[in-house]
Amino acid sequence: MSISITFEPSGISGVVAQGTYLIDAARRMGATLGAGCTAGKGDCPSCVISVKSGAELLSTPSAAEEKQLGNEYLVQSYRLACQTKLENRGEVVVMVSTVTPRRPEPVDTDAEVRKKFGELPLRKKLATLVQLEAITMSEAFDSAIEKPLAFGSKTFDALMNRARARANSVTPKK
Repeated sequence: MSISITFEPSGISGVVAQGTYLIDAARRMGATLGAGCTAGKGDCPSCVISVKSGAELLSTPSAAEEKQLGNEYLVQSYRLACQTKLENRGEVVVMVSTVTPRRPEPVDTDAEVRKKFGELPLRKKLATLVQLEAITMSEAFDSAIEKPLAFGSKTFDALMNRARARANSVTPKK
């Protein structure tokens, strides 16, 4: 059984056998996809595609896709071509993605940060505190330097505006 597949935006299309991975179909047809893909391991996002139609003809998302893309992108029909198999007859249209979606980095809660800090050995705690203090001092110095410069700039502008006003108000003598 065969499946018709079209790669957008290039418009390259053709027919491939059932059970073919999208990355293999793209390479056989000459569609630019997956430069740098680690050949089916699913541990990089270089072969990300967006399924425009025919998603029901494809294999279910693999664990590698769930890890690499996350649910938010899988729901939006993003897939890894090296992990996606053409399983059923029909027509599939995919968009070769030029932008790789990135999963947002998980943000630690206050309680998690406190717990991690509490688990650190004493030396690491001290080093972290010194590092935070250095950052705070640097930001304070930056702020202290900026304020007088801003004040000086405003004062200079005010003096220049007065001088211009005086120069414009003085009429030349005849």
